[in-house]
Amino acid sequence: MNRLKSLALILISSFLSFSVLAQETPKDFLPKAGDFGASIVVNGLINNVSLSTNSNSYGQNILFAKYYLKDDLALRAGLGLKLNRILRETADSSGALLEEVDSLRRSFSANLSIGIEKHLTANKRLDPFVFGQLDISMIGKSRNEIDNRQISSIGTATTEREIIRDGGFALGLNLGGGFNYFLAKNFSVGSELYLGFQYVSLGGGVTDNTTNTTAGGTRSSTFDSRDDISKTTVLNVDPTAQINFSYFF
Repeated sequence: MNRLKSLALILISSFLSFSVLAQETPKDFLPKAGDFGASIVVNGLINNVSLSTNSNSYGQNILFAKYYLKDDLALRAGLGLKLNRILRETADSSGALLEEVDSLRRSFSANLSIGIEKHLTANKRLDPFVFGQLDISMIGKSRNEIDNRQISSIGTATTEREIIRDGGFALGLNLGGGFNYFLAKNFSVGSELYLGFQYVSLGGGVTDNTTNTTAGGTRSSTFDSRDDISKTTVLNVDPTAQINFSYFF
């Protein structure tokens, strides 16, 4: 008899728990109007997992966030800044001659991404959506500096070269869809897939200035200026549906 009572209590408790879960609405887990959140991307497999920020269509890493204007409408926005400074130093000797080469490359770019995200009919945890996003990237000038020194018993001969290339800009338009699955209130794992259009205009003027100094101190210079422009238009589907984790406040 006691066993029958215990079994009945377990069945009743299970039924009540199921009833409570069945009464949950999307608002129990999903963000609402006024909520703000950020996301990170998960890359790699189980033994080689890494985290990164989202990337725009030009490949820049950006800080990415969402703000819910309505329960089913969110503003997507991202901001990125990329600074490169690569310094390389080498030395090579041949007999009594020592040759040293220092090279420095500097470049920068900045990105702004903005879009809108429309959320479709959601259940308790699964939240599908479609989105449109515009990416604007400004690509700054690149500067290469190369210093070559040939050191021998009679002195040091040097060659100093500076190459400056104009930058450009990139425009990207992405249309796609995805989903969020909420593991807990305001915390989700999701994925996106999109069709992207991108236009890149890069380059313009290139200046190449070289100064030679002999071991005896005689200097000579050459200066070259030319145009080098490339324009690229790409239409593609992102082949990888990235996995991301998001948290909303």
